Amino acid sequence: MSRARRWAIGGGLAVAALAITAMLVGPGDIDATQVLSAIGRGLVGSSRADDLIDAQVWLLRAPRVLVVALVGAALAGGGAVTQGLFRNPLADPSVLGISLGAAFVAVVGIFLGLDRAGVWVTPLLAALGAGATLGVLLGLATRSGDATTLLLAGVALGATFGAATTCVLALAGDRHELGIKVLRWLMGSFEGRSWGHLAVATAPIGAGLALAVALARDLDALALGDDVAASLGVSPRAVQRRAVTAVALLVGGATAVAGVLGFLGLVVPHVVRWRLGSGHRSLLPLSAIVGASTLLAVDTLTRIAPVALPPGIVTSLIGAPAFLWILLRQRSRRPT
Repeated sequence: MSRARRWAIGGGLAVAALAITAMLVGPGDIDATQVLSAIGRGLVGSSRADDLIDAQVWLLRAPRVLVVALVGAALAGGGAVTQGLFRNPLADPSVLGISLGAAFVAVVGIFLGLDRAGVWVTPLLAALGAGATLGVLLGLATRSGDATTLLLAGVALGATFGAATTCVLALAGDRHELGIKVLRWLMGSFEGRSWGHLAVATAPIGAGLALAVALARDLDALALGDDVAASLGVSPRAVQRRAVTAVALLVGGATAVAGVLGFLGLVVPHVVRWRLGSGHRSLLPLSAIVGASTLLAVDTLTRIAPVALPPGIVTSLIGAPAFLWILLRQRSRRPT
């Protein structure tokens, strides 16, 4: 059995174990035996809607756990695609400005009070923001075909959206409750996630993951250089357009239901590449699996900690030192 397959099996088991562990934590005074029994009844289709324990497990805890796993897979998968597109293991989905574009439009909607119309509004606005940013990036990719230009444009867009979001927060300075609501969303949150949120995220993230896996061979060719890729029948411009679309679907879908979460898309693909190599056929699916398990662990940690912390802060607090440690470890192993 290959090492990549062992990682895939181990990662899948880790996701399942962490998902069950996360289901044990949540609202309501329910012990572990009751939760496991409710999970078993639900899996065999015998759960009862009028049973309080079944309702808490399957209407409150289960959708949150699934949303967390889906978002983790999306961000890590998007990071792997971004690093392959720019041929740089230090690249992150945020460099394309897609998550910040989604966040800006969602924050404007919250500022205007549009979120009061229903739980669907903020995810929809975030998706629209990601789509608009994608349109600009695709236009640039079609015109220039240069990855450096695309990277710089993404950084400029991200800076613009970040400044505009800060401006909205400044305008909401005298509206305390609104400012708290916006900040909570910007720091990432899985509170109150329902089956409706899962339905909103599944289509774009599923399509993005499928497109990312389909790009594995082309990204491997692109890593050899544009000229070599062209000689292999791979169009760098076409790969750029499809890769940016995949990242937009993944990051936009994740941001729509979870807010802004940092470092996951940077650290997880880097760790998987460090352990298994840079072949995207293994890197892309394994990054998604490790990303799902990592975010499940982070979300569970935030719920059992004595002080409630937004998951976005925890991913940054853990991700930044971990990434620095990886860089120092790799540098110390290089021959002098």
